Amino acid sequence: MTCLVPCPSGLLVIVHLLALSSVNTQSEIWTNEVSDVQYGRLGSNVTLVCGAALDRTSVKWRLNRSSMLPWHHRVTSDGHLVLLQADRAAEGNYSCHDDRGRLIRTTRLRLGHPPGLLNVSCRVSNHSLVLCSWVESVKTLLPAQYHTSYRGNKSQVRMCVVSSPPQKQCTITDPTMWQHYHNINITETNPLGSQTTILMVKFHELLQPDPPEAVTAVGMVGYPMRLQVYWTYPASWLHDAVPFPLRFQLRYRPVGSRIWSTLRYRPVGSSIWSTVESKARSLLITDALAGFAHQLQVRAQDEINPDSQWSDWSPLLQTWPWSGENTSLSQMAPYSLYIVHYFRSGPSQQTWNIPRTLAKIPIK
Repeated sequence: MTCLVPCPSGLLVIVHLLALSSVNTQSEIWTNEVSDVQYGRLGSNVTLVCGAALDRTSVKWRLNRSSMLPWHHRVTSDGHLVLLQADRAAEGNYSCHDDRGRLIRTTRLRLGHPPGLLNVSCRVSNHSLVLCSWVESVKTLLPAQYHTSYRGNKSQVRMCVVSSPPQKQCTITDPTMWQHYHNINITETNPLGSQTTILMVKFHELLQPDPPEAVTAVGMVGYPMRLQVYWTYPASWLHDAVPFPLRFQLRYRPVGSRIWSTLRYRPVGSSIWSTVESKARSLLITDALAGFAHQLQVRAQDEINPDSQWSDWSPLLQTWPWSGENTSLSQMAPYSLYIVHYFRSGPSQQTWNIPRTLAKIPIK
């Protein structure tokens, strides 16, 4: 679920500039020389200050040790270098020198944009954990820090713990699930400013278990129409520690049935599934199509919370019911719904030579 709240009453915008400097001893500048890091906004005019030059009119500027500077620039009377509508090509290590070529100052220039609103989504895989992640709507191209917090409609502000790099997700442990809604605040700050994004979420509606695990199915000896299916709770669902039961949904369908291919409503490759529900971690299929492979999938939902979401389906499992030497079409009945007149006819079509009493095909 992704949501931005752009309303003026709910959005706090903080704009300020940060003066940042650091020591850079990379050999690409000059080893043991002090270099200031200066940040500028792409597309704007950026001014670099030379420093304490004795004769400002004779200052010479270089970019990455070369006298070739960006095309759009000018040097002011006091020795400042002004880059006009600076683009990415203007980034690099600048140095200013006096008229004898002696180094006065070096500056590393980085260009980018102030932060914009974030696209935030939250995942609630159990009652004890919320994971929120975000992506930038504006590629700032600059280092950023994130401050995150959340607050329920009836609780105090708490921290959403930001992960280690890349720092674009945070974790809420033991959330107050019972509260109607929560506001999640994420502030991105870079050297050109700050921007806060506010997301209003309902944890109980976002609750979505992971798919059931260890799904298996076995045929029952002597019963060509039965499949016993088993599965387990997802490991992320804290079922043993906290009594939050799940309910399950099983869907299944036969694969490659020649008889089903004659039916207008259930052709081979049809996406139609038979679906049954269970509160247990197993279920018996009693109407499997004898002699054919079946595809199975299981999903889960919080049994107590009807507003929660169904999990994704488990990975597709293909299996076969038991098949004996004397399995025949007559073993495929009874079914809840029948088609009697299914024979294909016509001079250019094959006629199925099956007694009418056996032409009882299930449709669900």
